[in-house]
This record gives sequence, C-alpha cells and structure tokens, in this order.
Amino acid sequence: MRGTAALGLPQDASAVTDDSGIAVFRLPAVSRAGRHQFEIRGGGGATLPGQPAVLFSVRSAKPGRVHVTPDYILFRSEDTTAAIVAAVTDSLGNPVSGEPVDLVGGTGAPQTSVTDSGGRATFAVTPKSVSRGAVVQVRVRGLSPADVEIAAAAGLSGVNTGFLPLAATSGGVGSQLGGPVIFRARTVQGVPAAGRTVRFRALNGRVTPESAVLDSTGQVRVDVVLGNRTGESAVFANIDSVERVLTLRAQPGPIDTLVLDRNGEVVNGRSITVPVAAPFTLRLRARDLYGNLTSIDGLGQALRAGRARLNVRQQDLQLVSLESADTAVIITLKAQRVGSYQFVIGSGITASVRVDAVAKP
Repeated sequence: MRGTAALGLPQDASAVTDDSGIAVFRLPAVSRAGRHQFEIRGGGGATLPGQPAVLFSVRSAKPGRVHVTPDYILFRSEDTTAAIVAAVTDSLGNPVSGEPVDLVGGTGAPQTSVTDSGGRATFAVTPKSVSRGAVVQVRVRGLSPADVEIAAAAGLSGVNTGFLPLAATSGGVGSQLGGPVIFRARTVQGVPAAGRTVRFRALNGRVTPESAVLDSTGQVRVDVVLGNRTGESAVFANIDSVERVLTLRAQPGPIDTLVLDRNGEVVNGRSITVPVAAPFTLRLRARDLYGNLTSIDGLGQALRAGRARLNVRQQDLQLVSLESADTAVIITLKAQRVGSYQFVIGSGITASVRVDAVAKP
C-alpha cells in the first residue's frame, strides 16, 4: 500500500492475499488528525487495473482540553465588545471541530458556539451581557469549566477583592471580634490595588475605622465590635462601585439576670396565690447584660445537683420536680400547708417570688 510510510512505518505496509484473495493491511495508531491518500499496487510495484486507492481519514478524539483566552476582560467603556475564544483539543493536541461550547454566567441565557475546523469557538460579550466583578464559565462536555473574570469598576478583580477568611465569625454580644478583619483588593492583573480608599459600615455592630486607604499589599485591617442584639451582624465594605459583605454572628453573653414567670407573666419580686397541696409550675430563664435570652443549662445542672438542699430549706414549700433545658428551667412546687413562703432560686444571681398558699375553696 504505497504512501503508508507517511504514518510512521519504516516502509510501506504490505500484505499477502489468503485463499479467498483478501489481503489485510496492519496500520499503526496515528497521533495527528488528517487525511492520507494510499495507492494499492502489486507485489512488484505494478499498477493494478483501475488504480485502486484508499482515502484514510484520522479524526480527533473526544475533547481532552480547553484553553480560553483571555483570562479576564476589562471593559474600557460601555460600548466596548470583547471576544472570548475557546480552543478545544483532544488529549493528543488535535483540534476538535464541530464541538458545542457553552458560555454561562452572563446576564442573559447561556450562549452556545460550535468549534470550527481549528477547534475554536468564539463568543462576543459586552458590558450589558455580563456583570462587572463576576465570573463567566466556558463549558465543554466532559471537561472542568474554565473561568473568565469580568473586571469590576476601575479594573478591580471581583474574585480577589473582599474580606479574607476569618478563624472565627462569631462572638459574644457587645464584644470585640477575636482578631482583626482584613479586607483585600486586587486588580484583574493580579497586582495589589494600593492607595485606594475603602469605606466600611456595620449592621448590629461597630467597625473602626470607617474609612481607610489600602496599603502597598492592597490590604487594610479594621476592628469589629459585635452589636448588643443576638443574631446576625454584618460588615459592609465599599471600594469604587464594588461592595462586599462579611456576615458575622453575635452570641448571647453570660447570665446577668434571672427571670421567673408563671403562665407567661413575669413574677420576679411579686407575690402569687396558689391552692395548698396543689402543684404549680414556674419557669426560670436567663438574660444577659443587654437583655438577650441566654443559656441557662449550666445553672440548671447546678440546681438539679442541689435539689436536696433546696428541699431542706423549703420544708413547707416542696420541690416536686425540676427539669432543665438550654433555654429554661421548669420548676414544679407544692405548698404543704397554708401560709406565705419566700421562694428564692439561683446561685450568686437569684430570682425570687412570694408564694401565698391558701385553703382550697
């Protein structure tokens, strides 16, 4: 088979016909896509009648790699159009033609382009079709997506501009966060955005300073004090037109006061009237310095451990049961005889109520 040496054989492939007159040619694996024309001739090199020939076509394999250019897009004006080119090749580097490629992450529906004979798919993007400071992805079947960053205003990198991760994102109400909060800004070229001003504000908290200039590393440190309310707290940073948010959580503080209530009504320092020999319940809860409900589990465990001593002190006011959870202690009491009794509960920090036991009607 003349011409097969071009496939990497030391000489053209040859074969001998079998009893049926069929000759089988063994050809090597070919690493480059392309088309080859072979002639079939006799053993002595003579041309056969009709000059039989073979057109041997080597196609690329499935996609093995996608290379996207550019890595980022920086729009200079609102009427600018930028091109994203995805070059798709197989594992041997051959261009893969006719392969659908998707561009997702824009402001509209995903775009699809089919690779040409060189394995290239091209997308046109405008400031209106993508979001500043966002990332769009080029996707090809069977491959990991390739990211293309869209520069934020003034060339900032949306991916590399924001708060650095914190070791702890929660703390007690009214307390300073364990460590400084660091804000970093980079341009799409990957260099620090030094000298730019960042403005900060806080929700359910306080941030100091409220305005700062990025240093030579493109970073600035601020101190954060969590607010007085339990729950979500947040710090907002604005640089040019880019805003980033750091979400924190304010946890309740230690016990500052105890609250006794009966049937939902607070009875601290008041008197209640109960029938003699009839069990009744009180609920004990704890609040921190700022009035937030806080855990009472530790006190509940201490009260259960000292239940016997409580019974001794309150011989005429019997403690029937004491059940504790994280948020409340449920106390069931019973007056043994008619009279007035001062019920005090707690350890160091206490709550009290006067119990007036009257005869049953």
